Amino acid sequence: MARLVFIPASAFLLGQQAPLIKRLDDPTRAKVLAALAGLIILGFAMVLLAWLGARVTQRYRRGTPYFRPTARPGEHDWTKKRLDPPDLNSQTPDL
Repeated sequence: MARLVFIPASAFLLGQQAPLIKRLDDPTRAKVLAALAGLIILGFAMVLLAWLGARVTQRYRRGTPYFRPTARPGEHDWTKKRLDPPDLNSQTPDL
């Protein structure tokens, strides 16, 4: 439990008060500093996860043809033409 420390009124007027972290007793100060360190580590972890998620999303978008625009066909590419016309007298069927 935190102990109460008597601070004279002149300390408030002169601004000569110790910082809050120094006024806490040792077990409470350790808890506060551990919670602060945990929040900092949690913040770094959230930044790291956001960065990794953006990287995975970027790789997913680059690898999926759904997000790429369809290439427009050229003037003569709309149909595949045979290079040699079929011979009407040949006995082999066209496959």
